[in-house]
Amino acid sequence: MAKKIRKLSDDELASRLESEIQESTGHSNTELSNQREESMKYYLGEKFGNEIDGRSEIVTTDVRDTIEYIMPSLMRIFTTHNNVAEFEPQGPEDIEMAKQATDYCNYVFNKQNNGFKILYDVFKDALISKTGIVKHFWEEKTELSTETYEHLTETEYQAILANDELEIMEHTETVIQKAELDQFGTLLSPEVIEHDCKLKRTKIDGQVRVVSVPPEEFLISRRAASIEDANFICHRVKKSVSDLILEGYDPKIVEDLPTHTHSDAEFAEERQARFSYDEDSVPADEGQGATRQVWIDECYINLDYNGDGIAELRKITKGGNKILDNVEIDMIPFSAICPLPIPHKFFGMSVADTVSDIQLIKSTIVRNLLDNMYLTNNARYAVLAGQVELDDLLTSRPGGIVRMRAPGAVTALPTPQISAFAFEMVKYLDQVREERSGVSKMTQGLNPDVLTSHVTSGAISAATESSMQRTELIARIFAETGIKDVFRNIYSLIQKYENREKIVLLNNNFVSIDPSKWKEKLNCTVNVGVGSGSQNSKIQAMSSIMSIIQKLIENGGMGTLVTPQNIYSSVSEFISQAGYKNPDQFISNPANMPPKQPPEPTSEEKIATQKAQVEVQKLQLQASEIELNTKIKQQELELKKREAQVDFMIKQQELELKKQKLEQGEMEIALEATQKRPVAIGDT
Repeated sequence: MAKKIRKLSDDELASRLESEIQESTGHSNTELSNQREESMKYYLGEKFGNEIDGRSEIVTTDVRDTIEYIMPSLMRIFTTHNNVAEFEPQGPEDIEMAKQATDYCNYVFNKQNNGFKILYDVFKDALISKTGIVKHFWEEKTELSTETYEHLTETEYQAILANDELEIMEHTETVIQKAELDQFGTLLSPEVIEHDCKLKRTKIDGQVRVVSVPPEEFLISRRAASIEDANFICHRVKKSVSDLILEGYDPKIVEDLPTHTHSDAEFAEERQARFSYDEDSVPADEGQGATRQVWIDECYINLDYNGDGIAELRKITKGGNKILDNVEIDMIPFSAICPLPIPHKFFGMSVADTVSDIQLIKSTIVRNLLDNMYLTNNARYAVLAGQVELDDLLTSRPGGIVRMRAPGAVTALPTPQISAFAFEMVKYLDQVREERSGVSKMTQGLNPDVLTSHVTSGAISAATESSMQRTELIARIFAETGIKDVFRNIYSLIQKYENREKIVLLNNNFVSIDPSKWKEKLNCTVNVGVGSGSQNSKIQAMSSIMSIIQKLIENGGMGTLVTPQNIYSSVSEFISQAGYKNPDQFISNPANMPPKQPPEPTSEEKIATQKAQVEVQKLQLQASEIELNTKIKQQELELKKREAQVDFMIKQQELELKKQKLEQGEMEIALEATQKRPVAIGDT
């Protein structure tokens, strides 16, 4: 018989989570954190720690320069289009729904959340610290406010009682007019009461939240190659006691959570490097009571918590050694990007990793170069002891004199000049940096040397596009990994939680959105714009396409090879490539245009139309008369036919009577002959 696995206790669960946190690759004492710390210091241009008193301490900023050169290109690439990502329909019936999902998901990312700032932060985190982390989740915010009302009528007061958002904190009734009764007890006028009250309004609203997470707050199991296959993920976040209570946690448990201290992860070396402050300048723990700050570990782990032998994905929130909540979930709310990923590893390389040693070597060379210049301007001297006034020699000023007791008592020591070799070495290091990072003079602007040489515009464009390839590759990696995953999760959160219909302003039009009717999943495509060189090429290509369309129209292709929708699509794409996010402000979509109304007729056309209508009425009247005469004639013929039938029947009846009389006469004659007397048959 199989042994039943018992359910884990809270103490066992907290111990298990703490063990996972300590073993995670994001722990502050690991090699990864040290690398991030060094990268941040290189980016900030801090000293290396090998400086010598009296020598140059200059630090070049190659890491920062390289990253800041890449950032504008990345931001332009992802913000050129009106929509960062688009959803593809699975069938013809999904076209309208997919377009609506595209517009609304981009509205949530860019309007409800600061999409530009999110992209900027996560890109820079990735370029400096190997990974950029995005968190996406459904947030229900509770807003509390106090309101005071005076002189409310009974109707207004009852309306407040019926509002679920309002809670009465203080209430006072004042009788303005007493009820009046007549001598028989009939009510003449009702009692009038005014209400004064103080209310607490509690408003709960929800939306999709997208935030960038500092890399040092994100922990993941060491052996994980991606977020999807990670067995353990943790987000170490600092929250106030008030925030935790508003999120629904038990105030008694929250009050017992430990306050963060200087030794916590908040003030680890990596965090200090990010904010560039020393241990002595760390601010004291801020806040008391409701504003007191505590560390919360939001853990996401595959765990058999129920003891049924099947591991499920659970979100477990831990503060200190206290378990605040433990729920089963269906997805991990994180997405990650890495500029230089390494296969089968979660943490790849950053751009800072490829350039930091160049910065160290270049700084060392520049320091020596400056020291050499200092030494040239203030050379060392060989002095004959006792034959020179040392105060004169040590006082270096233009036109100064040095008193000597014997000729040749002071001799300048030769200083080798290294400037030529140093500058060549610096130039070489800049070339190495360009090859490693892909950031060259072509990406920063046109090389002045090109202007003086005989180089065609095509060659310049090709060189510029070639220099952008490394940046475009980083952009494509970002798009196909983290950014696409972000929008897929935004779609899932909207489809799961926003189940009510709402009106939203999308593309300058108010649109009715009902996410509950969306399909469970749709394929997502991220629009990755291209660099400046390719952008100009695309604009030129669109100009050529519009020229071809114009020639087709001139040759009678309108309505067959070219439609108004084709023209709108080509012009709107040209406007989008030119950098304008809303082409509809320049050109109207024919699909949204009302049916074309016929032109107003002229007075001559109106008179002609009226005459034609009169003629038509005359013809209709003549036709009606002819039809009426035809009916009358048909009726006359029918009547004559019926009269002839009646005459025939009458004559037939008369003939029958005559025949009967003849037969009767014959019978009388025969009877008289027999009886020998007169007989009258049929007489009365």
